[in-house]
Parts: sequence; C-alpha cells; structure tokens
Amino acid sequence: MKQINQQIARYLRYSLWVCLYLILLTPLLIGNDFIFPFISLKTFFFRILVEIGLLLYFLLALLDANYRPRFNKLTGSILIFGVIVLITSLTGVNPYRSFWGTIERGEGFLTVSHIILWCFLLIQMFRTRQQWLNYFCASVTVSFLVGLYALAQVYTHISWVIGADGRLSSTLGNAAYLGAYSLGHFWLCLILLFERKKVYWRALFAVLAAFELFILWRSETRGALLSLGLVLLILLVISAITNRDRRIKIFSMVVLFIILTSSFFAWSNRHAEWVKKSNTLSRLANISLNDTTTESRLLAWNSSWRGWQERFMLGYGWENYNIAFNKYFHAEIFRDNGSQIWFDRAHNTVFDVAVASGLIGLLSYLAIFFLGFYYLIKFMRRDRENLTLYLLAAAFLLGHFIQNIFVFDCLATYIMLFMVLGFASFVVNKHEGRYASNHKLAVPGAWCLALTVVGLGTLVFAVLNFNIWPAKANIMALDGLKGFYAGDISEGVNLMERAIRLNTYQTPEIRQKLTDNIVSLSRAGSVEDETELRNNFNIAFTEMKKNIEESPLDVQNKLYLMILYNSASRLDVSLPHQVLRVGEEALKLSPTRPQIYFEMGQAAINLGNFKEGVGYFQKGVDLNPTNLDSRWLLLTANIITGQQPAASEQYQKMKDLGLAENIPNLERLANLYALTKNYSELATIYDKLTQLNPQKLDYWQRLADVYKETGQNEKLNKIMPKILELNPGAVAGSATTTD
Repeated sequence: MKQINQQIARYLRYSLWVCLYLILLTPLLIGNDFIFPFISLKTFFFRILVEIGLLLYFLLALLDANYRPRFNKLTGSILIFGVIVLITSLTGVNPYRSFWGTIERGEGFLTVSHIILWCFLLIQMFRTRQQWLNYFCASVTVSFLVGLYALAQVYTHISWVIGADGRLSSTLGNAAYLGAYSLGHFWLCLILLFERKKVYWRALFAVLAAFELFILWRSETRGALLSLGLVLLILLVISAITNRDRRIKIFSMVVLFIILTSSFFAWSNRHAEWVKKSNTLSRLANISLNDTTTESRLLAWNSSWRGWQERFMLGYGWENYNIAFNKYFHAEIFRDNGSQIWFDRAHNTVFDVAVASGLIGLLSYLAIFFLGFYYLIKFMRRDRENLTLYLLAAAFLLGHFIQNIFVFDCLATYIMLFMVLGFASFVVNKHEGRYASNHKLAVPGAWCLALTVVGLGTLVFAVLNFNIWPAKANIMALDGLKGFYAGDISEGVNLMERAIRLNTYQTPEIRQKLTDNIVSLSRAGSVEDETELRNNFNIAFTEMKKNIEESPLDVQNKLYLMILYNSASRLDVSLPHQVLRVGEEALKLSPTRPQIYFEMGQAAINLGNFKEGVGYFQKGVDLNPTNLDSRWLLLTANIITGQQPAASEQYQKMKDLGLAENIPNLERLANLYALTKNYSELATIYDKLTQLNPQKLDYWQRLADVYKETGQNEKLNKIMPKILELNPGAVAGSATTTD
C-alpha cells in the first residue's frame, strides 16, 4: 500500500508541476471570442489551472507528508494580505463587485485569491535552487514569445496578429503592461545570465536581456524606463562603493558616469530634432508636471487621497476605486471627447491598494515587499555563493514597486511578481531549514478516498461557477454585439438578454454594452419600427435600473440611464423629467462631472425650459472652461434656443481659446445653424468655406440655396458663374444641379 501511495504521489507531483508551468503561458493568450480579448481568456485559463493545481496539491499533501505546507513570515504576510482584501471587500461599498471583479480587469478578490494560492503552491512545490532557475527560464521563454508577437505587430502583416496603435502592446493589450512585463523579465534574464555556467547559456541570456530592453524601449513606457534607470544607478553605486575588485569598481563608475551624462545631454537637447525623431526618447526627455499624462495622473492621485480619507482604515473594497474617484472627479481631466474620464484605477498601486483596502490593506501590501526585500538582502550577506542571485531578485522587487507608482498590475505582471515573491519565500524556508523531511504519517486510504470525492466536487463547482458560466455569458454577449454590428438588431438584443439572464458577474457590464448599442442605433435611425424601438428602450431601462439597484453609489449607471431617457424622449414626453430627477441623484455622487449637467441641460431644453437648459450647459462648462468640446455643447444650446448674441459671444471665446476656424469646425457650425434655419449666419459661414476651398461645388451650392431662400437674387447671380464653372450641368439662375 505504501508503494502504491508513493507512486500516486509521484504522479500527482508531476501533474502539479505541469500545471504550474502551463500557468506561465497565460500572458500569451488572446481570446478573440471574448469581450476584452486581452483579459478574459487569460483570467479563465489562469483560474482553472490554479483550481486544478489546488486539488492536486491537496491530494499530494494527504499522501506525502513532506509536501505539507511550510510557512514563514513572508508567506504569512502574503496570505494575510489576501484575508485583508476579503475582509475589506465585505465591509466595502459593493461586496459583490469586490468579490467577482469586472470583465475589463478580470480581477476582484476571486482572482487575487487565485494569485496568492498559486504563489503558495510555488513555495510548497519548488524546493531547490535549480527548480526555481528552471521556472524563471520558462517564464523568460514566454516573455520572449510575447516580445516576438509585439514585433510582429509592427513589422509583419500576419492575419492573426492584432496590430498595435503606435506603441507596442503585444498579447497584453496595453503598452504599459508590456513595459512592466519586459522590465521584470530583464532582471530575470540577468539572474539566469549570472547563474548559468556554460558560455553559450550566458550568451543566450545576454541576448535575451538586450531583447527585453529593446521591447521595453519600444513600448515607450516611461514609468518602467525610469524604474530601470533608477535601480541600475543604485546597483552601480553599491558596486562602486562595496566591491573589492578594483576593475569592477572602475567599470561601475564609468557606466554610472555614462548613464548620468547621457541622460542630462538628452534632457538638455529635448527640443532637438534627433530627440523628437525617437518617440521614447522624446517622451522621456519631455517629462514635466505640465504634460497631459502627468497632469491626469496627479489629478487622479488627488482624487484618490481625498476619497481614501473618507474610508481611511478599511477602504471602499477591492475594485471600487471608481466610487471614490467619481465623488472627487477633477473636471480638468475631461480635456476633450477622447479623454479617459472613467478611472477604475489610480495609476498608482499604492493609492489603488489604499483606496480599496484602507490603511490596514496598504500596510499589509507594503509588508510583502518589505519582507521580500529584507530577506533577500539578509541572506545575500550570509550566502555569498548566491549573492548575485539574491541581489538581482531584490532589484526585481524594487524595480517593480517603483514602476507601479505610475501604473498598476495586470494578471501577467501579477504572475511575474508573485513568482519572485515565491522565490524569496523559498530562500527563507531554505535558510531556516523549513524543508526538512516530515515524518508524519499519510492519511488513511478511506479518508483519502472520501476527501478526493469532496475535492473533485469542489473543483467542478469552482470551475463551473467561477469560470465556465461567466465565460459562456461573455461569449454570448460578444455574439450579441456582432449581431448589432451586422445589422441584425433583434438577434443582438436577444443574445445580450440571454447573456444577462445567466446572472454572472459579467452582467453589469453587459447591460452597459446593451445600452450603448441601443442608444447608438437609435441616434443613427437604424431601427425604423417604433414598436421595436420602444421595446429596445424598455429593455435597456429595465437593465440599467437593475444596475443602479445593485450598485447605487456608481454614478456611471445613473448617467447611462440619463442618456437613455434623453435618447428616448421623443417617444415619451415624461422622460426629460426623469432625466432631471436622476441627474439630481447623480450630482450627489459626482458633483463635478460636466456630463451630468449636459444631459440635464438637454432634458430641460426638450421640456421647453430654454433658460434653465442653457444654465445647465453653462454649469458644465464652468467646471472646466478651457474644454472646447464642452463649449461646443453650450454653443449648440445657445443656437437651438435662439440666443444668437450669446452664441456669437461663445464662438468668439472658443476662438480665443484656440479653436481654429477651419473647414471641419465651420462645417460643424453650419450644421448647427441649419437646424434653426438661421440663414444670416449660414451665409457668413458658407462664404468663409468657399474662400477656404473655392473648388468644392457643395459649398457654392449651399451658399446659393441660402441666397435663394432669403431672396438675395443679386448675390445669387454673382456666384452662379462659379457654380457653372464647377458644374456645367447646373441650370442658370438656380442652385439645382444635374448629374
């Protein structure tokens, strides 16, 4: 019996190792059949493998006492952090969202717990230095493939490679994620470079380290690059001061001098052409407190700090950063209609953790890094043979922490981070003798069988409820979106409804996407049948109200409902009143969001309350007076309500703020005046357009139509020769043309 148990334990051990290695493939996965293809498939794949791995480990620990859990302070701090995330999620503002997370991030306590448990499995299963080096090597191999995909985005036209928009993003879908991932694997490449003895291995990892630097550079991720530079400077200073080898001291000082002087030279020439030609160099050399990205980050950090103070000890709960951000939203972030205004992360991990889990969560998170760094440095001084290994692992942790001041983790970077934390925990266990043989007896066979059945049942439950059903809802919702894009609106609505009825954590975001499409189709006039249109709106009303009931503090859902009501107001005259009612509720949650005032202004105008409506638009503009898109809305309100002097004054302010009187802007203005048949202004605008582009027949014809409508026959006759010149088929004395 003992021999059979040993055989089974060996199979379980090998199977678990396979599981752990397969997890490293997660960053490579792209799920084109899922909403958020760079997130969803990775999340489901990772969680399923961790769940399988936990069952395998559970059975292995029953049969082989040597694999019973080993703990130390670092391992304990990681587990405690997970417990704190759970507790603060349950006491937060939306425990459901905190537990399950969202489609867009694929996180929540559910995924965080899987990451922590995966780290726990690594600590228990990899018990030799060589096993960890092999695992690092496998991770570097995956990172190399991720880098190759990134290059394929730019240098090839392979059909299955999703192209990059400027900066490389690879299979991670975001340049900042790729930068962090490449930075981490640069340090892992250095570890393997110094730890391998064969020359060809060292040459290989030197090339791979250079490759990671190249990918990092092409990702143009400033936070990761600054982190790299800072950590390298620290290492060079330490080497120059402490190293006993004079040649290494000199080499360190020379490299340090080169880095500092080249950095200063690039910064002092930041306006030179050779700097501007390199996007990465230009982004680095022109970092300032006044650039758009930095300003947005600083404003988001200010919102984070103000929000954190309200729930200082326990926070808002994981994945509820948006509640704090919305309450203290800085309207300056809304620069134009392309601005990112719905932040669900602070783009600073310290603030993210603090807002989500309060002071106790932040201290717990910082303790993980502190202990990992502390133990690596501590045992580096005791174990000179592994000095370089421990030093570079510490450099990884420091570098990752620094770059996370400017961004946040995704699943791929979490995997990389907790792998190194697991290694640090292994170092502690190794030096403290915690891997000594365990002579406890195996669990009796009958109990093993019973616990195996329970474990299998738990695994099936977890895989189905945590992954399969949410994945099914996700795929079905995407099919619904494809139906909308293909013009099969009824099929699109039907599929989205079915996805919602599966009642998974995907539901809130699927409701929002259903609403987005119903609104856009209504505005485009794609649904001609009024009964179908009413039915679609009623479905969207019902679903968005459910979102509000489930998450009453999320102002985004209320704004969605306001947009819905305004879009459907021509079908029901009572809806503008509902917009104003919901708007007052929304302002309590986010009083500085211009979009709320704009929707309320539209509703008031629809009710015929022109003065009140324009007043709402003015309040929205006052929150950020430099935003030209906001002023366009106010200008539109002035024109529609017949307030021509105010419209003229507003247009002049827009020009003073930098609005170019070019063809696109003049065409937009002409369309507004055409709605109110303001022929006087139309004549002025089309006259300017004919001067800007005298060869465009349409401008001359529209100007002729205005003259004809207002009876200005003399002016009409003056421009007819030009119309006849551009279109000899036109009838003299008329703006009518023939093909």
